[in-house]
Amino acid sequence: MARPGRRWMALVAVSAFTLAGCAFESGLNPAYFQYAPRVYDAKVPGRGAIEMSKAAQEESFSGNPTSFTGGGTTLTMPIGLITREAATTAFREVFADGVALVESAAGQAGYAAVVRPRVAAFDYQYNQIRNLGFAVTPIVEMTLSVSLSDASGKTIWERDFESGSVQGETYFLSGSPGEQISKTAHRALMGLMQQAADAVHRELRTRGSAADRSH
Repeated sequence: MARPGRRWMALVAVSAFTLAGCAFESGLNPAYFQYAPRVYDAKVPGRGAIEMSKAAQEESFSGNPTSFTGGGTTLTMPIGLITREAATTAFREVFADGVALVESAAGQAGYAAVVRPRVAAFDYQYNQIRNLGFAVTPIVEMTLSVSLSDASGKTIWERDFESGSVQGETYFLSGSPGEQISKTAHRALMGLMQQAADAVHRELRTRGSAADRSH
């Protein structure tokens, strides 16, 4: 019978081995967002625009984790597509007539506002230390930058929304650890996008109410 110490070492070795020297590729999966629609007291009149250039939509993240576990692995993820899907999903609840995805809003009229979302920073890790080596917890951290412009194209504000450390579901062994990171990244990004949507809704409703009072 193996002593407890040897069993612990064996589990660590197996878990680390499954993450050694691999390249993982994930895709867009809206089911990972765990999206719960917002119910606003009143939507912003008109239609909003989500502006993302073709290059922004095709942007891909590819990099290593910041953790020792899995340090030799690489994850590739279509961060632009995930951002696009999260933005169109979250912001369609803000505007009464939904949103349109445009590569450029320059010269286009008729939008109540233009929103430009972009993931400015992204890090991930396979955290094994917090589980004493017996399991792995996927953790992601990201920054979402959002620019809001009015109907004339004038910038109202630009803000960064920070996720902090977002933990996914802890697992013992996985044949697709990169997919566990992707699930957590989808959920974290949707959380940030809904924070941004709330901020945009508050801003535009406040401006609309002020405009009504001035007439």
